[in-house]
Amino acid sequence: MENFLLNNYYFFYFFLSSYRSRIDSNAFEYRKFCDEIESIFTTDFLEKNPLVESEQYIALKEATTIQLDPDKEDRVKNVMHKLAERVHTRRIQLFPLFEDFDRVRNGHVTQNQFLRVLNDLALLTLLNGFEKDNLLEKFRVRVGGRDDIDYLTFCHELNALAGFEAGIP
Repeated sequence: MENFLLNNYYFFYFFLSSYRSRIDSNAFEYRKFCDEIESIFTTDFLEKNPLVESEQYIALKEATTIQLDPDKEDRVKNVMHKLAERVHTRRIQLFPLFEDFDRVRNGHVTQNQFLRVLNDLALLTLLNGFEKDNLLEKFRVRVGGRDDIDYLTFCHELNALAGFEAGIP
């Protein structure tokens, strides 16, 4: 506990010293702080140049960095191609059913919800037990003490394999 408090103290001290006013040592440069935070998520001064194409901020998710052993990676790759073929053939829209379960819109659903959506889309029948487990492992993310599935990454990868353009139903 003492180490935790000490680390937080140093972080807080660094934070305050970064944005302390040069004019008044008891003041905080709030505008500088807000400008820096906003620059992370959007283009600077967008209100002055509204016709600029702004890139959407996409946080790097754990599911995109998960590396399985080569055998499992090959299985997941084969499964994704199998699912993509079915999605392409039937022109299946993946996002709406996942979004029904994702009430807070954070891009995650529980494992049971993920499997239920695959079942509702008639995709679960294409998978055997090992393939299902490897697929769950590949897109698993830790959210608030439980393992969820990152359906956004799953849908983007599957739609790309199916030959669908991003954002177009």
